[in-house]
Amino acid sequence: MKKLLLTLSLSLALPGLALAQLPPPSTTAQDAADDLPPPRTTTRKPRVAQPEAAPAAATPQASAADDLPPPTARSRKPAARGFQPALKFGIDDLLVEAGALPDAPEAESYSTLRASAYVLWQPSRSWEFRAGARLDGMTQAGGLAGHDEMLADYTDTYVRYRDGNTRLTLGAQTIIWGRADEIPLADRVSRADLTRFSLDDLADRRRAQLAARWEQSFGDTKLDAVWLPLFRGAQLPDIASVWSPINRTTGQVLGIAPSPTIAALVGAASIAEDEHGSGGGGVRLTKTGEPFDFGVTLARTRQSLPYYQIGAGPSLTAIHPYNTFVGADMERVSSGLTWRMEAGYTDDVPVTLAATTAMHKTHSLDWIGALEFFPGGKDTRINLQLVAHALQTDRSILELKEYYGANGEIETTFGQGRWKAGMRFSTGFNVNDVYLGPKLSYVGWEPHELYVAAHYFDGESRTLGGFHQDHSLITLGLRTRF
Repeated sequence: MKKLLLTLSLSLALPGLALAQLPPPSTTAQDAADDLPPPRTTTRKPRVAQPEAAPAAATPQASAADDLPPPTARSRKPAARGFQPALKFGIDDLLVEAGALPDAPEAESYSTLRASAYVLWQPSRSWEFRAGARLDGMTQAGGLAGHDEMLADYTDTYVRYRDGNTRLTLGAQTIIWGRADEIPLADRVSRADLTRFSLDDLADRRRAQLAARWEQSFGDTKLDAVWLPLFRGAQLPDIASVWSPINRTTGQVLGIAPSPTIAALVGAASIAEDEHGSGGGGVRLTKTGEPFDFGVTLARTRQSLPYYQIGAGPSLTAIHPYNTFVGADMERVSSGLTWRMEAGYTDDVPVTLAATTAMHKTHSLDWIGALEFFPGGKDTRINLQLVAHALQTDRSILELKEYYGANGEIETTFGQGRWKAGMRFSTGFNVNDVYLGPKLSYVGWEPHELYVAAHYFDGESRTLGGFHQDHSLITLGLRTRF
């Protein structure tokens, strides 16, 4: 049977989705030698408001104590403080969420239970051992595609060795490269998690996968090399889930122009996935200092998101072709404003020819510009991003050749820091593609967070908002850790 190749083109700019072609916050990856690193590491700086000017020191009041002679000096030296082995364990993430789907034909409700636990042991300054596991439960009910699902998976589970400016890590790791929020272009060695589509922040849309990592610092310069010996593709939701990239109810594939032929194929095909082999590797070099921080990335990796290939049966097999990526990024802080930019070239990007529905490979040019600032002080944070994605082909294809848009987040705290309100958003400039994600949280009961949130999608075909325009969601949830 003649093969029909369809692409899942997710490089189109919703703030909630990190993409393979436009892959898709900012924390440093280098930990102090004596500190226990967090389970997830990124290469970006932590966001903090600019420090306020310290008040002038008050003149000390004179008292009788000023007239007392100083205490007798001790000749004995203080004892040196030695390293103490550390053992930590706990629940580092617990999410309980119930949601309503007002317009979805597949279901009227969607609920989530997610829990992850870890054990971290550091017997010496040089060695560190971590093991983690997670459990994800999802249920949707009340429509044409009722569905219950339970998934068990490992989280960061590794052996790490430190020696001076060298750090070596072997095992399952969550590694996010890049500087931009939500869709960093340099994010080429992570494993995407699409079980909840774009409902979560970037770090929660990534899963651990087996990697060998070498981090080497040379003063202000850092080399980060990663090899993926055993590839695992993106964690996809069940085909019956409302967040699946294949919608059997409507007969659509995310990123592909809908048609009666595609609808008939989607309704009849069986679903499989091909993940065998290595995932490739990449190298990233970063430097901090004046006048700005910058980085360069070179990677030859298999894309985390799938490209669906049609076979006999019919069948849909998710394959993960290799991409070659070359990119550069920079960051500058000036007058309370943080400017970030990423640019990248990706080769071997799979697309689908309109005339023959066969796969064709081309290359893409991508750019992101971002501005982050804290208007009026530290209580409010605004992050704005412009995105551009262009496939360099003159052939007629089923995917969008160009996408230009904006996305970002506005977040503020009030009520003496006990309440937090935010809005994530995305919009297309050259196509109709809209996402709005307002959220109101009570965080005064630390470390617990109670929240109510909404996720609104709208747009035209081949966009993320258009594909999920019937899946707008209202949620009530609790998130915590122990």
